[in-house]
Amino acid sequence: MRPYHLIPAVPALALALMPFLPFVNTDGLWFGLPRMLVWGAAWCVLCTPALLLTERLMTTGTAETTTTAEGADQ
Repeated sequence: MRPYHLIPAVPALALALMPFLPFVNTDGLWFGLPRMLVWGAAWCVLCTPALLLTERLMTTGTAETTTTAEGADQ
């Protein structure tokens, strides 16, 4: 498993642990909204850049592997 496969695990873990985090699962408001709503929305929005970064790192790694393999054939 490559390290860039762990990048999307951070937002997924934050969303999975949301009900168990005491500072999120309490009464109170952040930005005028319930804490769990803000926490969940923020991590859902952060999933997109995490997946984009992972995709770019995977593409870069594939391009380097392809270039190295093509160079070895010549």
